[in-house]
Amino acid sequence: MRRPDTNRASSSLLRPREPLVGRLQRYWRDGGPWGWLNAMAVSVSLVLVLGLLSLLVVGSFSHFWPSRLVEVELTAQPGESPTALTTTRGEPAADNRHLLGELMHEEMRRVASGEGDDARQQWWLLQTSSRDGAAASWQWLPETLLDRMTFPRQALMLEMRDGRTLYGMPRALSDPMTGEMDHTPDVGDGPARPLAEDTEPLFARLKMIESERRQLQALRLDSEALSSRYQALQQSLASRRRATADGDATRTQEDAELEREIQEELEEVRSAFIEREGQLSALRDALAGGQLLLGGNGGYEGRIALDDIRNAWQPNAMGFSGRLMMTFQRFRDFVAGASTEGFGGVWPAIFGTVLMVVLMSIMVMPFGVMAALYLHEVAHQGRLTRLTRIALRNLAGVPSIVYGVFGLGFFVYGLGAGIDELFYSERLPTPTFGTGGILWASLTLALLTLPVVIVATEEGLARVPRRLREGALALGATRLETLKRVVIPAASPALMTGLILAVARAAGEVAPLMLVGVVKLAPDLPLDDSFPWLHLDRKFMHLGHQVYDLAFQSSDAFSSRPLVYATALVLVVVILCLNLSAIRLRHMLAQRYKGATE
Repeated sequence: MRRPDTNRASSSLLRPREPLVGRLQRYWRDGGPWGWLNAMAVSVSLVLVLGLLSLLVVGSFSHFWPSRLVEVELTAQPGESPTALTTTRGEPAADNRHLLGELMHEEMRRVASGEGDDARQQWWLLQTSSRDGAAASWQWLPETLLDRMTFPRQALMLEMRDGRTLYGMPRALSDPMTGEMDHTPDVGDGPARPLAEDTEPLFARLKMIESERRQLQALRLDSEALSSRYQALQQSLASRRRATADGDATRTQEDAELEREIQEELEEVRSAFIEREGQLSALRDALAGGQLLLGGNGGYEGRIALDDIRNAWQPNAMGFSGRLMMTFQRFRDFVAGASTEGFGGVWPAIFGTVLMVVLMSIMVMPFGVMAALYLHEVAHQGRLTRLTRIALRNLAGVPSIVYGVFGLGFFVYGLGAGIDELFYSERLPTPTFGTGGILWASLTLALLTLPVVIVATEEGLARVPRRLREGALALGATRLETLKRVVIPAASPALMTGLILAVARAAGEVAPLMLVGVVKLAPDLPLDDSFPWLHLDRKFMHLGHQVYDLAFQSSDAFSSRPLVYATALVLVVVILCLNLSAIRLRHMLAQRYKGATE
């Protein structure tokens, strides 16, 4: 058994104890508090990021989750009458005693009581059917006006294609053959039941109408293609006849055969076009004939064209799985759908954001890398070079709106107007490039992010060991070959870092884009199947501008609030995907040239 070291124990007991002040000084000198402070800062940052994402997810979730519909029966209080109830927009209530809609919010308010003390009273915010083209109608109801709340199973929630939301009870459905309203439509199997009890015929008709709309779209595209082909054949035939009449060409038997073939093809195209137009007309009539009658229970009362309904469901008849599936379906439609006036999907904005960032990256990276190479590898390291670096670092702090003003004046009114005068003079005074577009927006953001790319690239070049350059030159490589095959590959991870920083800043900028090309609603995407495929003169939509427009320009801020959260969440996801792609590429380059900078 090992005996304890009595000499060491006695020496430690005899050693004088270090004063508290000395221990604290040594603790600070060794950096003890800074480690804890760094850990706390990282923890706070993670909590803030997770809190932001949670806020966006929960805020947007309330828009896509199908809430239960409630039927409120009102009661008259002394001195009040339910007939005097109006919505927040001034319209009368749907009927005298009932309101149908969604309970969106509840809160406690202080009200003056008869005894002089303030009492707390519960108030409910009820969203009712849209009226007069508004996105929604709202009604604050105190608990003293609520007699009873029920949740009718057959209550319908309808999302219209114009952005309105309607609530009501189904009463009748138009007959596809006669067009008359039928309260007991036949579903084909089993006895017919009233539509108020069984809405299966309604959902079957809506599916059929959606299929007819897709067929209508296909026929419309086919008709446009036939029309273009017919015009091309007419122009070809007219040019041949004009050349023969002017004596520029001698009419031969082959020319006559060719003209006859063109004539026959013209007749075939014309017959096919007439047939398509007839099918289009029949489909339009069929779509316009379907109607749904809503009424009673305080909801919307009147007829609705089935073609105007974008989505319909019965939230009170759904279970948890059905609500979850409907939530994912609505979010998918929101992400992949086309945008309308403040409603619909954000796919055009996603496409515009990604395309603008890609164009900006293509423009800024070559110039940023070449400028950094010149400053670090070529230029004499004197006073002028130092002043240039100071200016670049100061440019990184210039407000983005200043870049927007510069882009508007130099690119749009300068270069764009000059391009119109040189190449598009026949279109003037209507501008082609002399107005905002995705090209000028990308160039403006390229200028905005150029200092970031230059600084990051220079720092990467400074980390490349000097022995690599000297070794390449000693082996007979020229200075250009050394830069191209040794220095730039070794510094490529730093180049990707500059790209990541540039993408992170450019993707969320809104102020400069409002001056150089972004719009609330773009009629066409900048990229399509028509030559030259990429239309740099077109205006575009941007997710950041959509967030701004929904938050500050919407006529109904309460109903737009969940859409603000949802659009902001999509913007964060898009930026995250772009950054992850660049980070993945940087990791691959770092692994490939591992050890070059060590």
